[in-house]
Amino acid sequence: MSFYVVFCSFAGYLTLNMKKCLFLFWLFVIGGGLVSCTRTDVNKKLLKQVESCVEVYPDSAMQLINLIEHPEHLHGKERADYALLMAQTLDKNYLDSLQSDSLIKIAVEYYKSNNDFLKAGRAYYYYGKVMVAEDKLSEAMQAYLEALDFLKKTSEYKLQGLVFEHIGYLNSLQGVYDFSIDNYRKSIHYYELVGDSIGMVFGCRNIARGYLAKQHNDSARWYVNKGLALLPDTTNQIRVSLLQLLGLIAKEEKQYSQAIDHIVAAIKLNKNVKNESRYYLSLGRIYMDIGEFALAEECFMHCICTNDMIISSGAYSNLCYLKKEERDYQQALYYKEKSDSILNIVSNDKLRSQLLTLQKKYETDKLVMENKQVRLEKANQTYFYSFLVLLVIGLSIYFIKLYRKKNLRNIEALKRNEKIIEGYICRITELEQLERQERESKKEVIGKLNRKILDLTVQNKKIRENSSVEALFILGELEQGKLIVENITDSERQHIIDYLDLVHANFISRIKANFDLTKGELLLAALIKVGFSVKQLMIVFDCETRSIYKSKQRLKAHLKLKKEDSLEQMIAFY
Repeated sequence: MSFYVVFCSFAGYLTLNMKKCLFLFWLFVIGGGLVSCTRTDVNKKLLKQVESCVEVYPDSAMQLINLIEHPEHLHGKERADYALLMAQTLDKNYLDSLQSDSLIKIAVEYYKSNNDFLKAGRAYYYYGKVMVAEDKLSEAMQAYLEALDFLKKTSEYKLQGLVFEHIGYLNSLQGVYDFSIDNYRKSIHYYELVGDSIGMVFGCRNIARGYLAKQHNDSARWYVNKGLALLPDTTNQIRVSLLQLLGLIAKEEKQYSQAIDHIVAAIKLNKNVKNESRYYLSLGRIYMDIGEFALAEECFMHCICTNDMIISSGAYSNLCYLKKEERDYQQALYYKEKSDSILNIVSNDKLRSQLLTLQKKYETDKLVMENKQVRLEKANQTYFYSFLVLLVIGLSIYFIKLYRKKNLRNIEALKRNEKIIEGYICRITELEQLERQERESKKEVIGKLNRKILDLTVQNKKIRENSSVEALFILGELEQGKLIVENITDSERQHIIDYLDLVHANFISRIKANFDLTKGELLLAALIKVGFSVKQLMIVFDCETRSIYKSKQRLKAHLKLKKEDSLEQMIAFY
């Protein structure tokens, strides 16, 4: 009876104030829309300002883009523009652009579907850089190639030059120097179209590095000199790296006096303290080659305190060699332990970085999904409550009209509706609980996978620690002609075999299983596999060219190759 009285009062109130309620409802909707439009206009203006100044004033662009409130609420073109400009701004400010690969993907997916060739190309370019930072080189190469497909339809030559430069870098990492040199030549072409002399200098330097790696010293020197001629002034920092290259070329040609002069000039001109140790390391190796051990040691001691662990490890490794030559084996052992310790730290840091990257990506993606879920839940709640209000208003009007004629039927209908609403609420509660359970289950699966990744990574680390460092050291000594095969112990020979099995998909084990080879033939095949030239093989085996030729012919026969077959090609692809 009390419920009936309350309902009648509520119905009467709605009848008297219906127009007022509807007016307030629509005022709320329209006002919210006006606020939303105002905020959208502000965001559009900010994005245009960021786009206009990001190339010239990246610090100002960073301040402007941070003024955008709630970027997760952006939609369509504005969201894609924000994602691209954020990646570009972070890159221009030399900040961590690995905010999330999912963020730049938003820009990629939008622009490639809307025929905006310039922005699609730029989005793919930054996506490639993100993939490089995540050490996903295949994905990075694919992204750069996609960028070129879009950019070739535009006149954005500077960006095309940058893309070719990064493709060249990826090819050089893989040791495909002919391709990388061609890529760098194309980057110079596009830099020349826009008058970017500094970009052309960088291209010349990169080509010179490729030719030096191929031992084409004359070509390397030509491109270094071309780069020096293009420099607008004598104080540019890139001149330092060009002088270092001239020193390395002279070292390869055993013109040690010229090499020393170039490296010393680079050290004097250098203004970047971080790079100084790299030049001292090169200078120390030159002094070591000419037997000036005291000067070499002084250079290496200058390198050991650098923050660059690779340089520091190399310095300790060279100091170990010097002390071996001086028969100070205790000090040599100390330097070797220091080198190995630094290499272990580098390995652990790399692992830690990979795990942090995975964790950061997971957390970012999780946050994006949670934001989407929150927005969805808010929208569902809004629709539900709007529906509920309209339902109550409609039912109230209906019941007011029929109250006197169908009193009992109205009460029964009200009770029935209440039960339906309760059922809806129970169903919503069940769905929310089910959603929470699924979320927890996914978290558990992801945690298990992360633990498996960590376990396997630790296993790989232990495997590499056993033989890789020693094998690399021995191979380096052989490559530099400081050690010959006759002086290699069985243990050191086994380290080389184990290392090649590890990095070349069980190359030695497979070739031993399929062919009857001697230990000497196995070692010859191993050195050919890692790229030793005939000249280097003559030095390490301490024999003439004819002996090397005969050894290769015997190996070729034991590998069941025909006379016209290439031994080097068979080993390379085996």
